[in-house]
Amino acid sequence: MTIHKYLRKDLLFLLSSSFLASLFLIGCQKQPDLLFGSTYTDEGTGANIVLVDSSTVVVSTIDEDSVATSSTGFLMSGTYNDDFLGRVSSRAYWRLLPPATLPTLDPRADNYDSIGLVLFAKTGNPYYGDTTAFQKYAVNQIDTIFDFANGQNGWFSDNSLPLGPELGNTSVRIFPNRPGTNGISNTSQGTGDTVRIPMDYALGQQLYNMVYNKSDTLINTTKWQRWFPGLCLSTPETSPSNLIYGFMDSAIMRIYYRENGVSSEGKFIDFNITDKGFQFNQIARHYGGKPDFSGHPSFAGKPIDNLQFPTSNPQSPPATVSSKVGNVGYVQNIGGLSVKLTFPNISSIALRPDYIGLLRATLTVRPVPGSYTTTWRMPQQVGIFSTDQNNLLLQPIPATGVAGSQTGNLTIDYFHPQNTLYTYDVTAFIKALLLDQGPTATQTGVILSVPAPANVSSFNRLIVADQSYPVSQRIMLNVYYISLYPHQ
Repeated sequence: MTIHKYLRKDLLFLLSSSFLASLFLIGCQKQPDLLFGSTYTDEGTGANIVLVDSSTVVVSTIDEDSVATSSTGFLMSGTYNDDFLGRVSSRAYWRLLPPATLPTLDPRADNYDSIGLVLFAKTGNPYYGDTTAFQKYAVNQIDTIFDFANGQNGWFSDNSLPLGPELGNTSVRIFPNRPGTNGISNTSQGTGDTVRIPMDYALGQQLYNMVYNKSDTLINTTKWQRWFPGLCLSTPETSPSNLIYGFMDSAIMRIYYRENGVSSEGKFIDFNITDKGFQFNQIARHYGGKPDFSGHPSFAGKPIDNLQFPTSNPQSPPATVSSKVGNVGYVQNIGGLSVKLTFPNISSIALRPDYIGLLRATLTVRPVPGSYTTTWRMPQQVGIFSTDQNNLLLQPIPATGVAGSQTGNLTIDYFHPQNTLYTYDVTAFIKALLLDQGPTATQTGVILSVPAPANVSSFNRLIVADQSYPVSQRIMLNVYYISLYPHQ
């Protein structure tokens, strides 16, 4: 739809001056408001501002297939069922090393007690899903050399390692927003901000004896990593839980023993994560025939099963138009999903005989009603970046007169979903696109993507409504331009 707002000629100069002044005055705002004045007339000789709010916006989903998930700061573990994405699961793998200095144990006074894994559930750690139920966590030893293959230089969400038998497990409820301080525990175990998993007694006894003997396997890092490659934390696929939680990447495998003297004193020996580059999270997305943790093809039974994903490496990530995947776009960067928006007919505005120049362009992105709740949360920040026919993230798109990247200024209204939206100033981007007559202009667009560090540590997702939805519920581009005579 095209809306004409006519201005008297003697107000045109005032309008332009007021517009520039307003941009200067709102330089500190994230999303500037533009006022066009309040005096309008239907005189055929007047100048006017034209609002075009019917521009075609093509919504597509880009699937990167895998993302770098090492050194994120968190051990992401769990599984949940998503109404749009199907089942989503995560496992955490890491290396650990013995202490640099081994304690001297006295067999007459010191006695082995047990071994366990200590996980840190700090307030503010990332989580996604239902925290009202207990969740089972299991720990396994990695059953292969934990090192890079030829040509490999990092760990990604689709990497996996074979596992040995389970070493221990626990069921626990985590209260992620409860402070684990001043005697208050944020876990059902009542252990402050930690979750503790008892591990195999015999393994602990073996390691304790190796410490006592000052085994060369504990002193020589290469020998140790061959003998004990690392650990994996996961939630069994059969678990009824519905949560992925991110523990701090400072987990400890701890041997407990007692030193008996005049009194008995509990002591411990810690095996810590020392190389964060060898801690990564494996993400299993159960749709489109992608392999699950068992290596079997999996399907969500949902429209997202039709999503295209890369079939070779290297390959530009494919973009699947929204009409093939339920008339929506999917943003969940830790799962490799982002939304590309293109504007194939935008250049026709600059070809209008009355077009003088662009004043402003705003993009409003709305989630599908019912796709978000206080449990299934949207990203607080979604950045906007330029892209081209290769569907790769390029430069962030700044707002006019505002320094820094845009993140959408999310407004949430659970009672009136049409008022829930992300908004962006895309004036500079649209101005350039209006003049782009190149062969790839229709593939030039923007990508909606969660900015770092949440892009690799958060499962919050956005389901974008395309233009098949009612006007009040769909994505919309508003373009304002100056015309010196009205349309007939």
